[in-house]
Amino acid sequence: MTKQTKITKKTVTTKKQLTLEAATPVVVSGATQADQDAKNALLIVSLAINMFIFIGWIALQVTTAYDYQVAALLFTR
Repeated sequence: MTKQTKITKKTVTTKKQLTLEAATPVVVSGATQADQDAKNALLIVSLAINMFIFIGWIALQVTTAYDYQVAALLFTR
């Protein structure tokens, strides 16, 4: 009767490997640069439109001399 022994291979990790793995940054990016550019462009356009409407609203609230002209500029068909 022969005795069977199981031989396993043990992985040895050196200090150099550990420091290299720790120093390697893991970058997980779902958005590409084009996606970020499109988002930024949309936000800038939205901000410009909102500021235009807000300034027009302030002009309507502050003065009564140009009510019709400002309202016609903002809300014409």
